[in-house]
Amino acid sequence: MEIVVLGAGALGSIITGHLAHAGESVSLIARGDRARFLQQNGVTVTGLNNFNASCPVITDSKALSGGDVLILAVKSHDVDAALSSVADMTFSSVLSVQNGVYGNEQLAKVFGSQATLGATASFSGELSPQGEVRFTVNGGFFMGELPSGISPRVENLATALANSGINAEAVPNIQSLQWSKFVLWVAYTAISVLTRLPTYKFLSDQDTALLCARIMREVATVAKHREIALEDVGFPVISVVNDSEEAAVAVLNKLSNDLEENSPYHRMSTLQDLENGKRLEIDATLGYAVDVARMCGLPMPTLDVCYTLIKGINRLL
Repeated sequence: MEIVVLGAGALGSIITGHLAHAGESVSLIARGDRARFLQQNGVTVTGLNNFNASCPVITDSKALSGGDVLILAVKSHDVDAALSSVADMTFSSVLSVQNGVYGNEQLAKVFGSQATLGATASFSGELSPQGEVRFTVNGGFFMGELPSGISPRVENLATALANSGINAEAVPNIQSLQWSKFVLWVAYTAISVLTRLPTYKFLSDQDTALLCARIMREVATVAKHREIALEDVGFPVISVVNDSEEAAVAVLNKLSNDLEENSPYHRMSTLQDLENGKRLEIDATLGYAVDVARMCGLPMPTLDVCYTLIKGINRLL
């Protein structure tokens, strides 16, 4: 299986490094200083796993004609430019590990709906200034046919990733899992950027946990409006959006204890971007939720305020 990973940030590096280390045929499309560093030093993964692996690092996508699988691993605001660089290539399967739920539509526009798989990443990492990537959470990399179902191509890719050390799984309900993660991700991202705290810390406080729960419940109304069932995705979603606010806060506080013990260094990727002075990944994620809710006539007061504040922060970076 010929796998091409587009994007050499934390997730792209983690995926590529694990596949290369396991002996899979994988190429990485990267650019600028990051590409030059990886060409000279390979991919170094620390944290949950520790190794260095090398693979072809491509700076000119014209050097590739395609492959069996394309994994899109760029920020949501970079998707259009990234896809334009590979639009002439042929892939049997394409999928995205970017945050949000809009990526499926973007991939389908370029490669067609038949080639597009659904995926959601509940694993994370962080690039260090030295160029290595710290693997912090290995919660799961779920994939499936859209809107639902499992096929041999999904099972083959999930098996390759799982054998490499990433907790990957082929699932029959990928659309539900994508939206479930989106509900959680939007809330965590908003609160992490506004508090600038590691994940376990903002979940431990009564007030910030309450705001987090309210945002999750607001975004969940969009999924309900679209008749998309939500599920727990390695983190509690159902109890937070369905139970009382008091119970939801208690659930998030308990999750804080688990994260402090097992993933104390975990910080949302958007918070990492903020601290590094990078453009924030909010318009196609938080903004998407606000816009869709508005079109559906659904109130979203907590997220709307948070999104407005973060837009101001983003403009000042």
